[in-house]
Amino acid sequence: MKASKIIHKFMAAYNERNLEKFISFMHPEFKSYLFESQQCLCSGIVDAKKVYGKRFRENKDLFVTTLNRIVNDNIVVESQFIEGFDKGKTIHAIAIFELQNNKVKRASFVRREVLVTENISVL
Repeated sequence: MKASKIIHKFMAAYNERNLEKFISFMHPEFKSYLFESQQCLCSGIVDAKKVYGKRFRENKDLFVTTLNRIVNDNIVVESQFIEGFDKGKTIHAIAIFELQNNKVKRASFVRREVLVTENISVL
């Protein structure tokens, strides 16, 4: 399966807040980071289940819209608009996904909170 299609299904599972389906797209050595600080958000499937399980439970309106996607072999970069993020925030994010063996091995994020009145353009 192509990287773009894998990430499309990965984000669909995120929007469904279907933890088991979402986790099924992750590599056993999955790690997630904040890009700028390299702060590790979670490491491994067990940790990812805790982090994303809590996020899905606590944020019933969580929904990501992909504004743009760039694919280069096993690397997928997305510009995302995330509504209902932690405590109802709206986030503009750049997500960088690295795939290995058709699974997401690493996800890095640049996140900025935005006011819903700001324009986020789709190219």
